[in-house]
Amino acid sequence: MSIIFIFFLLPYTNVLPQFTEFHPELDWYTIKGKHCEVHFHEGAERTAKVVAKIADEIWEPVTSLYKYEPDITHFVIKDIDDYSNGATYFFDNKIEIWTSALDFDLRGTHNWLRNVISHEFTHLVQLQASMKSTRSLPAVFLQILNYEDERRPDILYGFPNFIVSYPLATINIPAWFAEGTAQYMRKEFDYDNWDTHRDMILRSYALDGNMLSWNEMGVFGKTSLGNESVYNSGFALTKYIAQKYGEDKLREVTKALGKLGNFTIDAAFKDVIGKDGNELYEEWKNYLTEDYKKRTGQISSNPVTGEMVAKDGFGNFYPTFSSDGKKILYTSNKSSDYFSPSSIYLYDPSTKEEKKIASGVRSTLAWLKDGNQIIYSKLDDDNPNMYNVHDLYVYNIKEENEERLTYNLRANQPALSPDEKKIAFIFQKDGTTNLGMVDIDGKNFKPLTTYNNGEQIYNPKFSNDGTFIIFDYSYHKTRDIYKIDVGGIVAPTQVIATDHDERNPCFDKNGNLIYASDETGIFNLYSYNLSSQEKKQLTNVLGGAFMPAAAEDGNIVYSGYTSTGYKLFSLPLTEQGKIIEGNKYERKDNPPLSIDRPNGDAASLNLARLTNFNDYEVPNFSKEKYSGVFTRLTFFPFLRYDNYNTSNKFTEKLKPGLYVSSNDMLNRYSIFAGASLNTRWERDLFLIFDYKNKLPLLFNLGIKPEMSLELYNISRKADTQIIFDELDSRFNTATDVTYNLFEVDVAAKHRFISRAQSLEFRFIFSRYSAELAAFVIPQNNILYPTTNDVYLIGRNFQITYTIEQMLPHRDADINPIGAKAELRYNFESNKFNNEGNYVAEDGLLKPQYNNYNFHKLELNSKLHFPLWAKHTLSAQIRAGTIFGPKVPDFFDFYLGGLIGMKAYPFYAISGNEVGWLNLTYRLPLFTNIDTKVGHLYFDKIFFSVYGDLGNAWDGKIPQLSEFKTGAGAEIRIQMNSFYLFPTSVFFNASYGFDKFYRIVRNETVTYGKEWRFYGGILFGFDF
Repeated sequence: MSIIFIFFLLPYTNVLPQFTEFHPELDWYTIKGKHCEVHFHEGAERTAKVVAKIADEIWEPVTSLYKYEPDITHFVIKDIDDYSNGATYFFDNKIEIWTSALDFDLRGTHNWLRNVISHEFTHLVQLQASMKSTRSLPAVFLQILNYEDERRPDILYGFPNFIVSYPLATINIPAWFAEGTAQYMRKEFDYDNWDTHRDMILRSYALDGNMLSWNEMGVFGKTSLGNESVYNSGFALTKYIAQKYGEDKLREVTKALGKLGNFTIDAAFKDVIGKDGNELYEEWKNYLTEDYKKRTGQISSNPVTGEMVAKDGFGNFYPTFSSDGKKILYTSNKSSDYFSPSSIYLYDPSTKEEKKIASGVRSTLAWLKDGNQIIYSKLDDDNPNMYNVHDLYVYNIKEENEERLTYNLRANQPALSPDEKKIAFIFQKDGTTNLGMVDIDGKNFKPLTTYNNGEQIYNPKFSNDGTFIIFDYSYHKTRDIYKIDVGGIVAPTQVIATDHDERNPCFDKNGNLIYASDETGIFNLYSYNLSSQEKKQLTNVLGGAFMPAAAEDGNIVYSGYTSTGYKLFSLPLTEQGKIIEGNKYERKDNPPLSIDRPNGDAASLNLARLTNFNDYEVPNFSKEKYSGVFTRLTFFPFLRYDNYNTSNKFTEKLKPGLYVSSNDMLNRYSIFAGASLNTRWERDLFLIFDYKNKLPLLFNLGIKPEMSLELYNISRKADTQIIFDELDSRFNTATDVTYNLFEVDVAAKHRFISRAQSLEFRFIFSRYSAELAAFVIPQNNILYPTTNDVYLIGRNFQITYTIEQMLPHRDADINPIGAKAELRYNFESNKFNNEGNYVAEDGLLKPQYNNYNFHKLELNSKLHFPLWAKHTLSAQIRAGTIFGPKVPDFFDFYLGGLIGMKAYPFYAISGNEVGWLNLTYRLPLFTNIDTKVGHLYFDKIFFSVYGDLGNAWDGKIPQLSEFKTGAGAEIRIQMNSFYLFPTSVFFNASYGFDKFYRIVRNETVTYGKEWRFYGGILFGFDF
């Protein structure tokens, strides 16, 4: 029965960000500022001190803009994985920060900590200021449970066939406005600004007429490029609003979103600006389009781009020539929806054919002269604590073999020395990147730089003679080009350092630098003579030109940005530099309108001191051992319509309840509880306590399980007749029976081999009882007291192995691709009074239990195969057996219903053995619907048809002809509610082809040859 709870835990687990992993092997500390507490692990102290300094400095400017102050804010600092991000848990007043600086091809370079702390804190302030209630009340849920019309006389009620859990949110802020204001922060900070990358993306969209629509800007769930475009468009529109209507309108619109009657930003804009969202969007879009056309007119008449040689995918990066210049290696995401699943490709310009070489690589490539070996870096979790970090690898093309060169160096972006004896690379720790070097075999690691204050290094390359290395360098914002001698004895020196952004340097055969610069407002390629310091522009593009590689004949291949992403371009020597003087982009320093309408508080806040920051110096914070801090309790009230007993009155079917949660700031511990009760005093109660901290003894053995204690209690009532005289109803009476389930689970879950695999050990104690309410015996008016019958006491020892290898893509929820398998072993020891036998002892009836001890094994696997154009074929296989003699059907495998063979009711097919095969063909009916109705955003609709073959039995396996068959179809609709909450709707119709009978308690029950229907509104497609 506890499976019913799982259906309603789904909302809670999907609403909040899921960056909740805790590593118990780390020692954690706390430093306290005026407005914040910063929690960090050993090795991240520098970052923590800078974070505390920044958080206190930006507190007043950000809160002043929105006229809202949160409680003490907690920052959690992590330097575990090679991962750059920040996550704001605005319900919990918590912000998580990863120390690795962002190096993202769709963003310019900014000081990481200044940027991310201000961004996430603005999120926290603005989102809390926009809520209709307190942060302790994110949403109220409306829930519906309907059940199968169960026919078996031994079953109280059927299995759910229609499930709804829908939020009435207290927050409704669109993605573009949340991210736009977070990037805007306070304009005077200049920690994030309208950099050249952002301008490149929006300009390309506007000129090609494919900007995100007004509705698309409101939600995520897109490709990497699409999701970044939400950030990008949001920042641009936020700046437009601040410049045209006033910076104070950001606050006023935020406050208007918190009105009880406003569920869209359109309504908030109407209240504040007097225009709805569509009107404002069209005004902004038309202005941008005309402005960009005017400012790019001269470029359009004189393009120098070369030939596009790799157009598939939106992430084609890091090209490099073979030593003879005849072939090109590069990385690409090709058909993937995201940057991360990139691979190495080999392109032959003469035949225009390409070949995939190696998967899972997104780094610079070093190609040995023999043309057969490639050195690169990639993420891997093959280390004792399964941290996801970069290391160096070498791949043999002929042998199709990969060899790992380094272990846990966090080594990325490799470059190969001309003599092929050394590999230079970048590595990071505590938010700082340095340059290192190893021998060609990965041995003899040597650091070349000793930065330790958040400095960043990118893209190292050896000089042609191998005596020095050039690289990108950044501390505040933008990048410059530096060099360092291979010996690393002398500190790095500047090569090109201006107010513009210079990056991605490489050498041509003559020793000239070829690099990218945004000095015109658009990234183009330039050549630079190190001796004469002569500079020449080589390209003139509308998008952007990056990551050049030069061949011996002078031809260049580079990664060029277009409105559909990064493509690969080949630029012959004969076309380079054919640029008419003055045919350049008209750059704006303060786009889009070049005016400001400030909030009016800037002068009093002395914001200039924040622009000219010095984070080399930090206050002398004292650290203390982290002692544990729990978040404030979060409440999710709900009202459930629970139709399990159709004879109940309407008011008895209403079951109000409450979910409550709280977490330790480090997610070492968490509590999640829920309770609901109707007017018949039927209850649903649960409490889940998770523990992820160290366990004595086990931790010393390297065992770090995630523990949980789970308590469940469910009660249901049924009306019953006590019959004393079958011929005279006057001597019969009515009462009710209350069925109770009490269950305690203790579980320990541990990763196994890799992040994709886990083992869970679980002990389940369950107690089932039936309580017969007191009644009066009609014949003598004697009160018969309440009796309680415990009819089952169960103990279940369970081990579950799970492996999940799912392909990340934008339709992964509605149309998954990949594989998931679960193998479960149980040993059950049960005391069950299934025969209803009792013995009188001391005037009381005591049940006579039968012992049922048995072993049980079950496999459940799902395989989802891609076909074409988002069509998939899925196979689900389930097989299970109970070893030994037959046990009562209470312990059976059940095959039908919503979570199984839908053509038959849940309890229709059961047995001590089970086998089931489901084949599902799914296809898209409508994608990118991009329609908003009120607070609902409609995204996509998929349709599937499927067939089932399965059976459950006792003893010998039946003939295949005796297996039950069925078929059905399903519609899935993916939406968003209130911008933030995913909403998944499904309708299912199934038909069972086989008619069969079961005799239960001397009654014949018929199944099959009928349609069965299912449906639901949840947060994901979990059935």
